Amino acid sequence: MSSAEFVEVHLAGNQPLVSRGWCRQWWSQPPPWDLGELARRFGAHRVPVFDSLFEMQRVMRFDEYIAAMADGPADGEPVPYMRWYARQRNFQMICADDAFAELAGDWAAPSWLPSDDYVFPAIKTNADPTKDSFPAKGLFICAAGGRTRLHADPWASDACLCQITGEKRFLLYPPEAGKVLSDGAEVVDLDRPDTARFPQWNSVEPALDVTLQPGDAIFIPAGWYHAAVALSASVSVTWNFVHEVNADRFAEYLASGGSTDPTVKYFRGRRRGEGSA
Repeated sequence: MSSAEFVEVHLAGNQPLVSRGWCRQWWSQPPPWDLGELARRFGAHRVPVFDSLFEMQRVMRFDEYIAAMADGPADGEPVPYMRWYARQRNFQMICADDAFAELAGDWAAPSWLPSDDYVFPAIKTNADPTKDSFPAKGLFICAAGGRTRLHADPWASDACLCQITGEKRFLLYPPEAGKVLSDGAEVVDLDRPDTARFPQWNSVEPALDVTLQPGDAIFIPAGWYHAAVALSASVSVTWNFVHEVNADRFAEYLASGGSTDPTVKYFRGRRRGEGSA
């Protein structure tokens, strides 16, 4: 698929895409990446560990987290999920910028993604997620059972995720499903649904139910509700963005109060090349 076709069909059309095996073909370090090797390279770094959504639970060394993955969680405890983000706000104590700088030569963005005309972040030409800063650019690692609960991404932004190690199942629901999946304040937890709060949550079927293998990539359009669960020890790279074709949508988001979001303020207040990732 050309980037022009991707922009027309998937970005402008707000349609998901699953790209099979792309990462295996073009990366200098093709999937899967070895967890032990990652621990050797980044073991001394402090990394944040999250729950099944985006609430940070604790901070630990990278190598300690990898060792804890092998031990497994305590009985009844959720699988801890490492979401290690590059800098995306002015006040962020733990950042993955140095790791991404070291990994920059090991991976590449899918060729169908456009390289020009981004409005968030504001990059006019030659955008490269391996080197440039992007919102929610992160290295996600978890053991089997690690999950991200159903949610829709912020900033009226689209997202790309590349699966590097292990299998990860994704469920995607279109924006209009939000009328039964969300009450405006919360989104239903598909694994532990509050049926009193979301009485019709199971009246809609996912538009996409897919398991990513190492080397696959997925495009998640703005407004689409999605949940993910690792079926085996998993490593993913992900980032968000808004392309010029959706500039009006982003402008509406800013006008509705989004301009005060810390991540939006950070990216709108910096120039390309500032920072190490």
